[in-house]
Order: sequence, then C-alpha cells, then structure tokens
Amino acid sequence: MLSPYHPLQLALGLAVWITWFALMYGALVIACEVAPPPIAQGSFTWINIALLFTTLAITGLLFYWAYQCWRAMHATNKPKNPSRTFIAKLGARVNLAGAIATLSLGLIVLLLPPCL
Repeated sequence: MLSPYHPLQLALGLAVWITWFALMYGALVIACEVAPPPIAQGSFTWINIALLFTTLAITGLLFYWAYQCWRAMHATNKPKNPSRTFIAKLGARVNLAGAIATLSLGLIVLLLPPCL
C-alpha cells in the first residue's frame, strides 16, 4: 500500500472500484458466452461464486486501505501537518466509499442468475 499521506490516496479507492466494476461485468459477459449455466440453477452458479469471491477480496482490500488511512489520521506520534491529515482523512473516506460501492453492487450476485 502507498503511504496514507500520498496524494494518490485521494483517487485510489474509486479507481480500484471502477476497475473492479469493468472487469466484473466484462468477465460476466465472456463467461455467459463461453459456458452459460442453466437458468433453472438460479443464482448459485460457478460464475456467481467466482464474482462473489472477487467482490469480497476487493472489498476487503478497500476496507483495509480505509482503516490504514484512518489510523494514520489519528497517529499521535506524528507531528500534525494539516495537508497530511487532510490527505489521510479524505483517503479514508474515498477508500470507504469504494468499499461500500463494491460490496453493494457485488452482493447482487446472491440474488440474480448470471446470464439472463
């Protein structure tokens, strides 16, 4: 992980989220073209399980980054620098927003069959 004070933290969470979003739906389209599961199987298919594990991994990573930024924001042994505190605080919020967006979109695979 980058330093919690690195300016890239201001966009990292949302960049990871949009990359996950594009790859998830791209992989879904390809999997449905190559080996579509029967619709009668419902939402518990190999495609949905793979998408769910990917979602949980990316969500965990984003929550971890948000936690690291939050810890850096509240670090007591570091001198208080307003710009460093701002980057850590906003980085925590951006990573948290990316984690919530990933989780909320990714949990749809528990409800819907993959290839409608």
